[in-house]
Amino acid sequence: MGLLKKTSLGNKDMSVSKPDIGLEQRVEIIREFNRMYMQRIGMLSEHIFGSAFTPAEIRILNELSIKRPTTASVLSRDLGMDGGYLSRILNGFERKGLISKQKSKEDARQRLILLTKKGRKESDGVLEEARRIMMGIVAPLPVEEQIRLVAAMSTIDRIINGGVGMNNPRVQAPFTLRPHRLGDIGLVIHSHVVQCAADYGWNEEFEALVAEEAGKFIRNFDPACERGWVAEIDGRLMGSIFLKKKVEEKGAGCICLLYVMPVARGMGIGVSLLNELLRFARHAGYKKLVMETESAPDFLRALLKNAGLKLASETPHHRFGKDQLGQIWEMALSPEKPAAETPE
Repeated sequence: MGLLKKTSLGNKDMSVSKPDIGLEQRVEIIREFNRMYMQRIGMLSEHIFGSAFTPAEIRILNELSIKRPTTASVLSRDLGMDGGYLSRILNGFERKGLISKQKSKEDARQRLILLTKKGRKESDGVLEEARRIMMGIVAPLPVEEQIRLVAAMSTIDRIINGGVGMNNPRVQAPFTLRPHRLGDIGLVIHSHVVQCAADYGWNEEFEALVAEEAGKFIRNFDPACERGWVAEIDGRLMGSIFLKKKVEEKGAGCICLLYVMPVARGMGIGVSLLNELLRFARHAGYKKLVMETESAPDFLRALLKNAGLKLASETPHHRFGKDQLGQIWEMALSPEKPAAETPE
């Protein structure tokens, strides 16, 4: 976790590890959170969730209740539990009549574990009490806070497990749109360039172009007819769109820096950004909108078409280190034209 610093001593290189002085503090904050959370959900009570079971026993009951008949080896692997410890718990369950074991039809050496009727009744009771406790914590919160809470837990899971963790569908946290402000342009350039490099393999030529165009937007910004918008989820930049005058064509505006981060696609962010731009463009008196892009992917093509833009021309060329199609999309504006309503 430390930073590595190389120093030269004669003809030798020595690596000196610089300690991370904040690591201990971060670990303590995480431990403090764990203690608080365990207390809130009742894990420190003598009888957890109103039952006589230990936390490990409850975890096994829960796993058995949601799995088809399984084996001890699979349970041990999935729960990260020592095989001997698991075996003792399962033997205790069997003596109490909570589980039964039967030979596997596929492999006679394996014994499948199933909850009995009594075991399922005990499991359902424990799980219902756990849900009741959690409902008491979450239900009083505003819906927006509930979504932020679940999204934050998904983030923790993703960071700790490296993307291999909870199997629940992605939480669609609420997003907000706002006009651009001081400091946004740098974030937009960085996010746009890094994402396009990851998605399409574009090189530093694209970075130079984005930085140049963004710089022109800032220097020549006309608030009467130019505007930028960014989309955020919990304060994190998730997308952007900008409208600027097309200097060489009177009454025309250019759509630029339109993008939505992959993690946020399918939530309607692209549609909302375009809707805001279209409303402003009509109010500002634009008669035509133009957008230049490269080999628009399917999701962007659908988004532009649904908004009313049409592909005006395509030109093969080599740009940003790739052979691709330069595309120009156009749209005639009229006050009566409705905004896009179909999500990307």
